[in-house]
Amino acid sequence: MDLSFSEEFLKVLEFSRDEAVRTGWHNISPDHIMLAILRHYDNDACRALQHCGVDTALFKESIDSATFVSEPVPWEDRESVHLRESSVSMLQNASLEAARCHASHITPLHFLLAVSRKNGCYSHDWLDSIQLSLRAIVEASGLPWAAYGLVSGADGTESKKAAAPDPQTLAAAIEKRLREGFATGNPHLS
Repeated sequence: MDLSFSEEFLKVLEFSRDEAVRTGWHNISPDHIMLAILRHYDNDACRALQHCGVDTALFKESIDSATFVSEPVPWEDRESVHLRESSVSMLQNASLEAARCHASHITPLHFLLAVSRKNGCYSHDWLDSIQLSLRAIVEASGLPWAAYGLVSGADGTESKKAAAPDPQTLAAAIEKRLREGFATGNPHLS
């Protein structure tokens, strides 16, 4: 598997562990990745949210209040913080979103699209509560809705299906990058 993350998304993934520790969790949930996207701020997901009129500070505050626990994780335990299965699933969905957007790398925007499509985390619930649609986010990113979701096949024909990476392979590759440090290595997971 050759799965590429943009440099900005690698930074986000690195920040996600810090967000888990800061909010008192021993694992990284999709909400911690979204908090990291909002913390990094200078990325395509935040630009799309702002274009849609979303108050990103309010979004971050909402996720913080929903995820924060009173017992902090000691900073020295940071290395024992790992991805939750739901995060691996959401990253797998982000890879599908990248394919739907005809992108060569997974970016924070693709993660945001995955979150907006799949419920099961506070971030999705908050986006749903403000009635921000997948279509609005896609169009705010500059991709025409009519082109979204069509993936070119090997023979050049258009297909609506994209293959997601195997979850175990994806989880192992991301966990390896967490141990090595995302920002210090090659942005390709294999």
